[in-house]
Amino acid sequence: MKLLLISKVDAAQLFILNALTNSLNSILKEYKPSVSLILISKSKIDDNLLFLEKNYFEVKYIGSLNQLRNLKKDSFDTLISIEDSLLGLAIGLKFKAQKKISFKRAFGSIAFNKLIPQIQKRGSDFLNLKDIENLIEEISSRPNEIVPKYHLENVFVRKNHEMIHWIYKTNYSLDLTNVNYLLMDLKIHKHQKKKQLEMILNLCENLILKNQLKIIFIPNEINLYNELINSSEKLTTDNLINSKQSNINGINHYPLINHSNLIITNKSIVTPFLRLIRKPFYLIKEKNTLLKFLNSELYYKKLTARLIGEISYMNKSI
Repeated sequence: MKLLLISKVDAAQLFILNALTNSLNSILKEYKPSVSLILISKSKIDDNLLFLEKNYFEVKYIGSLNQLRNLKKDSFDTLISIEDSLLGLAIGLKFKAQKKISFKRAFGSIAFNKLIPQIQKRGSDFLNLKDIENLIEEISSRPNEIVPKYHLENVFVRKNHEMIHWIYKTNYSLDLTNVNYLLMDLKIHKHQKKKQLEMILNLCENLILKNQLKIIFIPNEINLYNELINSSEKLTTDNLINSKQSNINGINHYPLINHSNLIITNKSIVTPFLRLIRKPFYLIKEKNTLLKFLNSELYYKKLTARLIGEISYMNKSI
């Protein structure tokens, strides 16, 4: 039985792809499934916690519509797309299959003969495991538990995890598995930058002093860490830890995410993966209200008070 899967390569999509592949191989094992994969990406990805290339009969990468001409036409018993891009729609049109399955999307009926309704509305949360359960039931006509598999037996994955533990143990004297810490993954915008830094400063001071924990700080600009440390006598390199990163990859830095008490972020793009792995997080949402522009002092004062209250309560409840 020949199957073709289409997916993106962000952490949330790879989590869903992992769960789907495991389930298909399980429920269709009597048919000896041959699962091929097209990843929508401009560059190849390494084996990781959620993805091993050897688990697929063939893996191809497509990063633009121009590359479609390089794909050899083939026929499959079933084609399944778990992404929602225009490029994915074009790939779906390229191949023949008795069943072409995707989730409800704009112009989806052009390329797919079965569109499955999603549990949640489209947006930052594209798919969850319940959606994959519904997809599997559509294929097999019977319910099936969807269980992702973490590839911890893979040497590359294991060494990557060990390296992260070693880095924090050696450079920061921080044992990730035996210390209470929050992960703060933030993007500081140039507009009203000073007010944002004051908000983060007050938030960090309050969380560290009142909750007796540490914060690993991941800003979008590495020099922002020094600005915070130099602005406070209460914050030190021991309680506010410089990650020396400008962003965090959810898969490659999984140990750092997994051992944290709570993740504080203003990047909605990272939240689908955090929801899928059921990791507690707090998403900071700034609203473009008139108050923010007419009286930024009052706006950030109110926002800071709300964040301190809600995040402190959430951390204590975990």
